[in-house]
Amino acid sequence: MRTYTLVASLLAVASAPVIAQNLELDKIGGALGGTLDCPIHGNPNEPYALLLDIIEQQTLLPQLGVTLDITDQFAWLTAITPSYLGVTDGAGNAIATTVLPNDPVLQSFVLSMQAIAGSGPYRVSNLVRVTPQAANTFEPALNNPVVPIAGGGAIAGSNGDVLFVGGSGPVSTNYSSHLEEWQLGGATFGVGLLSQTTTLADGRVLFTGGLSLATGQPTDEAAIYDPATQTTTTLTMSSPRAGHGASQMGNGLVLITGGVLSFDLANPLTLLTSVQNSTELFDPSTDTFSAGPVLLEARALHTSTTLTNGQVLIAGGITLVPIINVPTVSSTAYLFDPNSGNFGLPAFFSGARFLHSATQLSNGKVLIAGGLSLDLTTFLTTLNIADIVIGTRDDCLVYSTGFLFGSFASVQGMQVGRAGAGLAPLPNGGALITGGFQLSLDIGNGQFLAGATETADIFSQGPNSITPTGSMAAPRLFPLTLSLPDGTIMVVGGGPLEAEIFQL
Repeated sequence: MRTYTLVASLLAVASAPVIAQNLELDKIGGALGGTLDCPIHGNPNEPYALLLDIIEQQTLLPQLGVTLDITDQFAWLTAITPSYLGVTDGAGNAIATTVLPNDPVLQSFVLSMQAIAGSGPYRVSNLVRVTPQAANTFEPALNNPVVPIAGGGAIAGSNGDVLFVGGSGPVSTNYSSHLEEWQLGGATFGVGLLSQTTTLADGRVLFTGGLSLATGQPTDEAAIYDPATQTTTTLTMSSPRAGHGASQMGNGLVLITGGVLSFDLANPLTLLTSVQNSTELFDPSTDTFSAGPVLLEARALHTSTTLTNGQVLIAGGITLVPIINVPTVSSTAYLFDPNSGNFGLPAFFSGARFLHSATQLSNGKVLIAGGLSLDLTTFLTTLNIADIVIGTRDDCLVYSTGFLFGSFASVQGMQVGRAGAGLAPLPNGGALITGGFQLSLDIGNGQFLAGATETADIFSQGPNSITPTGSMAAPRLFPLTLSLPDGTIMVVGGGPLEAEIFQL
């Protein structure tokens, strides 16, 4: 039988029996021509074997007394593939590694994998699925969300799971990166556009503000979702806010900054002049809001990014010229220090922008991508919407901490201008930049038009550079872009109902 070689191999490396515990299998990689790593977590110093197949069905292995979720037709591969057969280390860990052939035919298969470990009784791990894919490309996910996802946030869970909250309305959605499939989760809180979703240190999620789903206006509604108990507690901020910032600081408090009080695209001056300079502090230990320090410059549609030192970088956005309260676009940034409770003096960067994107990189720096520019000089005189001059930026900024405030470096090279782009940090200090939109004004109809893009770029550091990469299947604006536990990147929302996977 096909498993004879496997049984003999396991017996050959068998050690003394140990107390049985769970056997876990993970995966990292999956690029054609690249390395596929399958970490195994079991008992210390015990034999293991990794099995691979392309058919999933219940299969009894009577010689080992276990039942697989896959067939055993390729069990012989285990004995001839280096690292697919071996002994775990003193901590119970091992990594089975192979190089996937650079053959496009593999993309039509789903590789299903399980590990067997022990020396009697034997144990079988969880099932893991791998969908081979060409590097630097997007492909449709193996399965799509059971309900549409638009915004919200994602929480990394246990066993390779990711919980999506807020963007599916009042229900959470769970994605298993091991199985590459979705399941509905518990009831939660639905958020509108221009809201903020902040994952707290204790694993809960804070939702704040945005445009009310009922009225379309900025709301003071907030909520806490606890994924452990699947319960939601509704809260109220001191002020309605949309297009605000929210970041958890090193002291555990969440800094909530600025935002607009009203939202009326038919009267953009009202939108621009309702920018706030107030802040709030949320305390997760008491689930309460309190007044924070006043911003030196009112702002909305800015970014708020927590640094490795626990401070928060507030950058760009729509602001008001002090005293005369004339709206303009900011080219300043501030550092908020939770220890002193104060904003420092402003620092200036090249290229004022709002509705840009920002993320902390793996090296501690911050990438700020794209955004919109705005010239209101003539409009403020004529109040004619046709005199608003809008641009979409195709450059990025890299913020580095340093003496006093730190510094900004400009990086050119995105394929197109992008506002509302998705960002996902890469392990080497880079980032994937996805989608976004270019904003234009239809003078004839007096309407703003958002042209979404399906293109994507990769930012690399050392030296800073931007290069194009494979495009998505469909344009997306404000996509949710996040790194998955298996090393790939998921893009979901922003228009299309389908999810896409980017393979590094």
